[in-house]
Amino acid sequence: MRTWITSIVCAASIGVLWLLWPARFDPAYWDEPEPPALEGVLEPRGRLAGIEEIGRGLITNSEDIAVAPDGSVWASQHDGSVVRLAQDGQDVWQVTEQVSVSRLPALGLQWDAQGRLIVAASDGMYAVTPGSTEVETLTTTAGDRPLGFADDLDIADDGMIYFSEASWKWANDPHLRTYAYDMAENRPYGALVALDPETGATEILVEDLYFANGVAMSADQQSVFVLETYRYRLSRYWLAGPRAGEFEVVADNLPGIPDGVLGDGEGHLYIAMDTQRVPLLRFLHRNPFLTRMITKFPDNVWIQAGAPRAFVLVLNEDGDYLDSFHDPDGRFGLLANAVPDDNGNLWLGSLTEGVIGRMPIPTQPDN
Repeated sequence: MRTWITSIVCAASIGVLWLLWPARFDPAYWDEPEPPALEGVLEPRGRLAGIEEIGRGLITNSEDIAVAPDGSVWASQHDGSVVRLAQDGQDVWQVTEQVSVSRLPALGLQWDAQGRLIVAASDGMYAVTPGSTEVETLTTTAGDRPLGFADDLDIADDGMIYFSEASWKWANDPHLRTYAYDMAENRPYGALVALDPETGATEILVEDLYFANGVAMSADQQSVFVLETYRYRLSRYWLAGPRAGEFEVVADNLPGIPDGVLGDGEGHLYIAMDTQRVPLLRFLHRNPFLTRMITKFPDNVWIQAGAPRAFVLVLNEDGDYLDSFHDPDGRFGLLANAVPDDNGNLWLGSLTEGVIGRMPIPTQPDN
């Protein structure tokens, strides 16, 4: 009896201590909706099975992809560098160039009109000239705020650069999984930013976004799209025309956890989904008190990613679902970007795998 009472007292004491122990995060409540059913064009048909793999064993990851006019491909790396892969005389892919850009992870890539590779590294926006190791810093700020998690970008025909800052509070740290900290708090620390590369001036176009991630120009250049990873939605900011300055949701409650997005210039948007929606995240978003308690554990206890179920979602610019391409065996890990090129191919970049995928794009419906 005495042992039983002692056990209860000890358990109660530990419970009280756990409640009183300071929490690292202040989670917000969100009644996360159930995801749409994966049926119709969303049905997982495993269409990424067997597609071409490039660079496995040569790179650490491929967060974003930039295809060069000469057929080579560049990939951003966790160590802050960008690497160029090209085929040799025997059509074997090799790393032919590597440029260190930042001490923090390199994330987004895009070509500008001058043939420079514009890189969104976590701490700034940079320009790399192929064939040179020199790196030009375009900006390290968003408005008057230092950048901590610049993420993705796209470039308008007039040269303006539009990029996302995922989280100003939880700056990217290669030694910590701060993206999960942002998810746990579930608060809007992200922004969509415009950068004039000629002057280096930046303007925050939209604030209070939930982990702002993928960015893509519209086909008519009248607007720019941005993804919010932890709200599972695609929105657009109108740059010109009668709705200039407006911000609207285009597709809400997406069927996966979105990362990168890019358009093909013909009205199709390709969204890379890290994975399908995760019931655990829905539980955490709906239970902020329990989230606060759970996140008192060490990171390697409460941050446990399940097996990835990545896919590419194809939409039109009105937010209608057109098609999807699913990875049935997790070869591409957490899918980070899907990049259409001018030759009818779709290139796949991975957040977690040292590989690049390439596949011919199936013909899309006209709706």
